[in-house]
Amino acid sequence: MQLDKIEAVVRPRNPWESIDLGFSMVQRWWKPLYKVWFAIVLPLFLSLHLFFYFFYESLWMASLMIWWLKPFLDRILLHFFSQALFGEQPSIWQTLKASLFKTRLLLALSLGRFDFARSFNLPVLQLEGGKGATAARINLLQKNNTRKHAVWLTIVCLHFEGIIFLSLFGFVYFMMPLSYSADFFALEGLGVEILSMISHFLVLSIVEPLYVAGGFALYLNRRTHLEAWDIYLAFRRIAAHSK
Repeated sequence: MQLDKIEAVVRPRNPWESIDLGFSMVQRWWKPLYKVWFAIVLPLFLSLHLFFYFFYESLWMASLMIWWLKPFLDRILLHFFSQALFGEQPSIWQTLKASLFKTRLLLALSLGRFDFARSFNLPVLQLEGGKGATAARINLLQKNNTRKHAVWLTIVCLHFEGIIFLSLFGFVYFMMPLSYSADFFALEGLGVEILSMISHFLVLSIVEPLYVAGGFALYLNRRTHLEAWDIYLAFRRIAAHSK
């Protein structure tokens, strides 16, 4: 990492403050971030739903597939954050060319898929190459209650997903004419499945960038504590002023 180019104040933070820093990344770079996100994820999302609808007549299987593929989708987001933090916002084409499949993706989609600290583990696997004693490296970085906060980040984001999903359905319910409102929860068929599909994509697009950025910020904070990045940068600034 080229710490001299980092676009954040590097200092040791408490875990919740570092998660808030991650959320601030989404707020700062949301336009280029969502440009990449929609260009890559939306076609994949629609393709899976069309495939399962026409071949299996079931959209819930597509939603299940999207849920399983979240660790891959998270890699798209992490690639953007890891580049933007150092002054380089990757384009759609640069993101597509990035090696997002080579760093233990199979592990992330199998055993790692059920790890509640996966947002924190992802930078270790993706940015550090996932080579050598990866498990030992993850265990080292997860010490000092860092894993606990990563798990809580997952739990909070899961609740956010549920709240936003139900809120979108509630919004549609309250916008319907009174003559239809009584039968809303009894509705079935393609219309409800499409509404669920749209809600699922909106929830995914809102919560997942926050989730990945929060885990990435926890990872950066832990490395700052272990490797004294703030002291290193302070000495670099002193050396630059003394010239």
